[in-house]
Amino acid sequence: MEIRKVQIDKINPAPYNPRIDLQPGDAEYEKLKQSVEKFGYVQPLVWNKRTGNLVGGHQRFKILVNELKLEEVEVSVVDLSDTEEKTLNITLNKVEGEWDEYKLEQLLQDLSEAGANLQITGFNEDELAELLKNDANAIETEFGETKVRENQELNLDDYSENQFDHTCPKCGFHFN
Repeated sequence: MEIRKVQIDKINPAPYNPRIDLQPGDAEYEKLKQSVEKFGYVQPLVWNKRTGNLVGGHQRFKILVNELKLEEVEVSVVDLSDTEEKTLNITLNKVEGEWDEYKLEQLLQDLSEAGANLQITGFNEDELAELLKNDANAIETEFGETKVRENQELNLDDYSENQFDHTCPKCGFHFN
């Protein structure tokens, strides 16, 4: 991966970028702005040196230029054809992972108890209330050596037959 500083005037926001262009005052824009102000510029933009187009990070770019008044930024440099560039743009905007709800709730609860500002995480107030409410009402029980929440999905591989010490000779049931 090549990271380099590039002058703002050398970076062209991609005219084809399919994401909605956030504006100052939009809730998501303000959350992203707060995050950049709090944690700094920690995720480089993706810039295609062949075309000069910004491939990923359009909203961050807008904040860096309009709010922080930067004249140059660090970018991750790629050298792509137009087709590859557009494909990467969509990929960067679309590919997402899914949350492990239990871990997310635990993490948000820990951050809340530590006094962190959860508003800059990107979750709105209703989402945070629901996630934190679920955590507060969860019932944990012991299942083997693992704590399991009432509404937590189990990974069946963790409880496969080879995880148990004993087998009933009559019915074949596995147990500890």
